[in-house]
Amino acid sequence: MTEEKASELEEFVEYAKIVMGVLGHKVFEPLVIAPIESFAETPTAASKGLLLYFKRKSKKSGITIEATCLHTSEGFVVKSGSRIELIDSESIPPGIKTKREAAKANKINAEGVLQEDILCNSPSYAACFVIGGHANGLTEWKTAEGKTLKEIEADEQ
Repeated sequence: MTEEKASELEEFVEYAKIVMGVLGHKVFEPLVIAPIESFAETPTAASKGLLLYFKRKSKKSGITIEATCLHTSEGFVVKSGSRIELIDSESIPPGIKTKREAAKANKINAEGVLQEDILCNSPSYAACFVIGGHANGLTEWKTAEGKTLKEIEADEQ
């Protein structure tokens, strides 16, 4: 490929990024820009990212489900390395079931460990993704100090 063609293609990619961003699709942007260690774990850090934890013993498989989530301006990012329930509940919402099936194909290993960050648009959606059934994200996701997302939101009002 000539240098001229490479330059034209780079320009095309830059235009595509601009157009997709204007349309509200952030497909070319990473889910998490800075490392987790740099995020403050305070309620006022929602613009930077609030680190949340989920821990529950599964009734379906008997394993302990442990997940980490980052609340960012884009939504809730379930972090890679999180342990996900592999067995779906009978009453799992269809949208979550579809997202879990897609993730099981190449983003969750045989032990249920998430291999790639997953973006969810609400805390409940993220909790349902992790547990494979219905869950209230406002009460399931907690800070390192044990404060629920619901308590954080109440404190901000």
